[in-house]
Amino acid sequence: MHRLLLAVPFLIGIAVLKGLTVEIDTFHGSDAAVYQLPTIELFRERLDFSDYPSAQTPLFHVVMTAWGKLVGFDLWKLRLLNVAISYGAVLALLRLLRRATPLAATPAFALTLAFALSPYFFGASFTLLTDNLAVLFALLALERIHAYSRTGSMAAFALACLWIAGAVLTRQSFLWLVLVAAFYLLRRRADGQVLAGAALLALALAPLAALVIEWNGLVPPGADPLSCGLCTDRPGFGRDVLTLRTVGFSLALLGAYAVVVLGPAAYRRLRLLRSPAGRMARGALASPAGQALVSFVRGDARRRLPVQRLVAIAAAGGAVLLLISPLEYIPIVPGRAGDAGYLWRISDALPTLLGSSLLFWVLVPLGAAAGALLVWRSGPSALPSVYLGAFLLAALPVGLVYQKYFDPFMLLAVALFARRGDFRTRGDYAGVALVCLGSVAYALSFA
Repeated sequence: MHRLLLAVPFLIGIAVLKGLTVEIDTFHGSDAAVYQLPTIELFRERLDFSDYPSAQTPLFHVVMTAWGKLVGFDLWKLRLLNVAISYGAVLALLRLLRRATPLAATPAFALTLAFALSPYFFGASFTLLTDNLAVLFALLALERIHAYSRTGSMAAFALACLWIAGAVLTRQSFLWLVLVAAFYLLRRRADGQVLAGAALLALALAPLAALVIEWNGLVPPGADPLSCGLCTDRPGFGRDVLTLRTVGFSLALLGAYAVVVLGPAAYRRLRLLRSPAGRMARGALASPAGQALVSFVRGDARRRLPVQRLVAIAAAGGAVLLLISPLEYIPIVPGRAGDAGYLWRISDALPTLLGSSLLFWVLVPLGAAAGALLVWRSGPSALPSVYLGAFLLAALPVGLVYQKYFDPFMLLAVALFARRGDFRTRGDYAGVALVCLGSVAYALSFA
């Protein structure tokens, strides 16, 4: 039933767009006509990967070209395949949450619906953008990586490498998946598995490596630097500088989503602790016997740092990050790249302090604290922790701080960090409902 319900938003989108015959005015939707469709038309004539208009690796365009040769190249038919891909990604997320987290069916469905409706995923479903095919491959890869981390099955790892190959051949920015896979491969410390797994990862990256050699960089030589997060002023060459703006912006999104989605459960727990029964429980846990029990349940040394101190240190680190790399909105103007996304627009409406909008002075420390708390709760070697760390590390060379590059992935991080206890009452779903309603309202604003 949940799988069928998740199809409803996509069916409504198809109907609203008159059978996909109308182009949706979504974020960066013009890329479909300027970069993606010309690349598909070029591949329709010949598969030449040496240079083409899009800045992304070519698998999306190859898939669309093959589909077009089967059913025709009418735009609505090409868009229909992207809707099916997006729906497949949603189903893959539902499976990932059910298998890789302790969430029950209902909260897993609720979080999946919130992801499906999020503007930078849902809007891209109805046009020709490469994002959601890469997301599909990434979700499939994460599920198999989790299976490998639990069982040590090399068959699961091999399938994960296949999905990683698909992701990086769709968008090269998904190389963070390699970091996640490598972490769990090395963690098992089995020489035979490490060698075999390294060979599988190398095989998965071989097609991308061949393209990099052909392009003499991470993007095709003809890629537009103004549309490419990995470009410099010399088309075809990767960035030679790193930036912390992407990390700060990602933490801001993480903080916003963590507070909205998990905030109701945290508020419920706070009220419970302040109740008479809660005060009694705290007194019992403060006793030597209670502390011994907590230490036994929590287990390892990573818990020894008091959580309050950890959160304070993380929040301070977020503030220092803003001092090092301020976040102030840079609008896009003809001939110059800038920032894009609704969070940037909101931040621009607020005053600036020490080079950063007041919005980011709230959200970045909040995101750093929330991330530290969630990692503390799940453990540094848990899938969501490793995923978050790998994504933030891979974001360092991305030159364009477009919200669509980061927004769905921070919502995904919050979903992976969620636990069964976060959704015990109906009120705990208020934050998820708010995300869904906000996304629908934002989508309607484009009508």
